[in-house]
Amino acid sequence: MKDYSLKINGHNYDVQIDDVNESSTLAHVVVNGVEFEVEIEGAKAAKTTKPQVAPAPKSANSAMITPATAAPSPRLSASAPSSGYAVKSPLPGTVLAVKVNVGDRVTTGQTLVVLEAMKMENNIDADRGGVVKEISVQQGATVMEGDNLIVIE
Repeated sequence: MKDYSLKINGHNYDVQIDDVNESSTLAHVVVNGVEFEVEIEGAKAAKTTKPQVAPAPKSANSAMITPATAAPSPRLSASAPSSGYAVKSPLPGTVLAVKVNVGDRVTTGQTLVVLEAMKMENNIDADRGGVVKEISVQQGATVMEGDNLIVIE
């Protein structure tokens, strides 16, 4: 309910608007204690419907959803490794540095990638030794948990 004090042609009016029916053009109004049903001229009745929520398709993946204004993250390869051991991202983040090149021999515990996640730098180390066969990301790439970073053969 809204109360108004109006002065029209030198006369004071106390107006209360109790109820406005949004599905029609009628309003319940009290002017100086007298009740009126008022039709709002020029107004159109609003059709109100509840929005329906549709479930996301089962094939939807949060990694595939990007804002229209965002530049795509730089990635070299989105494919699964053909052979060898894939070093996967343990958490979502941004690649700050790739410390190895294709063809480099790596040892167990050697830092392969530096990943920023939650404002912290995380070293992603090799779990085993071998030769770097494939690098699936580059500096500046955004990765999700479980994404392939490097393949060691």
